[in-house]
Amino acid sequence: MALAVILLLSLVGGGLWWGLHRADGVKASAANSKQPETTNSLPTIPSPSSTTPSSAGLQAADQNESIKPTGTPLVTGIEHHSGVGTSTVIIDLQDQVQYEAHRLTDPDRVYFDLMDTSLSPGLNGKVIDVKDGLIGRVRIAQPSDNVTRVVLDTQTGSTFSVSLEQNPYRLVIEVRSRENAPQPNANVNQTVAPTPSNPAASSEPTKEAAQVRPHGAKLRIVIDPGHGGWDLGTIGREGLLEKNLVLEVAQRLGAMLEKNLGAEVVYTRNDDDFVPLEQRAEIANHQQADLFVSVHANYSSLTTARGVETYYSSFFSPPEAREIEFRENGDAGKLTRAKLTGVQLKTKVEESRKLANSVQRALHGTLASQSSGIRDRGVREASFVVLTGTVMPSVLAEISFVSSPTDEEKLRNAEYRQQIAEALYQGIERFESTSRKVKVASASPRLQGN
Repeated sequence: MALAVILLLSLVGGGLWWGLHRADGVKASAANSKQPETTNSLPTIPSPSSTTPSSAGLQAADQNESIKPTGTPLVTGIEHHSGVGTSTVIIDLQDQVQYEAHRLTDPDRVYFDLMDTSLSPGLNGKVIDVKDGLIGRVRIAQPSDNVTRVVLDTQTGSTFSVSLEQNPYRLVIEVRSRENAPQPNANVNQTVAPTPSNPAASSEPTKEAAQVRPHGAKLRIVIDPGHGGWDLGTIGREGLLEKNLVLEVAQRLGAMLEKNLGAEVVYTRNDDDFVPLEQRAEIANHQQADLFVSVHANYSSLTTARGVETYYSSFFSPPEAREIEFRENGDAGKLTRAKLTGVQLKTKVEESRKLANSVQRALHGTLASQSSGIRDRGVREASFVVLTGTVMPSVLAEISFVSSPTDEEKLRNAEYRQQIAEALYQGIERFESTSRKVKVASASPRLQGN
């Protein structure tokens, strides 16, 4: 009887245990089946086909990037329109570009080099016959990697203006006859308009200006702010224009030269005008300057490129473009071409190299103390028109890289621009105080009307 009771209790206890164990298993299974809906669960790696909020954002970004120009901007089209007294060429662009403009004679033509660009398929070698009395034809080609060249066969004596437009990006070139040319900014052959502070920059020099400078006259320096007018120069990623930057630095430099060195300063441009390169050299030669200093800012496709460099030339190539006309005794005259003897050229080159070294040391020493990333890119030799076309010691200073975001930010600061001008002044002042007092300008051929 006792054994029967014990056996019965064992069976009941075993049944209860089995029931409870089964219930726990069902709960655990139910909990596991609901786990993907739990917000506190550990993150899982989505399958390639799944779309999470973050991956959706990446896809949208990729789509936006596919719309933006990547790599080298394309030149996508070119067209021509004739109007009353005007002939217009429009170059369609994928993005903002840097460009250079040049004018040649015999035959007369204007060409534009669009830097770091490529041509869309079908455009290379394209020719547009115009023959409207201002433009004969327009040609477009890719003469070298990443350079697109547009050539306009123009009428002798015509003028042109250029504008780089946005939305959409395009380069608009307008050619006019001289009688239809708007004044003053569109005339490619104009010089700087005379101002009270710069009377010597007139396009019609006075009789006195054409005569030989007296010996012992005070130092005369021509300062050349690069670019101007339609020629923007380098454009920073935040919109800083080289033409505006170098004009301000040049004016700051000129003020210091006049005040501290007692020098007579002449500017090749004193406002936002375009002056051809050959004419800049002619202005310096005609003014019989002692020194010529051209101020520019650098460009590189590498945003990390930074530093300063200074150029001089060991060649002399007198300007060929035009002859500056002026009035003397009521008659029209023209400037004779300058010439240098072998001795004069040697003296000019030696003095130019000394001036370049002095300017470079001052530039790098001043700016490197303000920013550790400024490289000393050294003194270099180059055949720039403004250097080969001048008879006096001449240098061209690249004061910073506008294409560098770091430099562009600094260049927007007025104090930093003043430091650049002071560095240029120090370089010129050091050269002047240590150089021999025999000036190339005093021994160079005198330029007079005939």
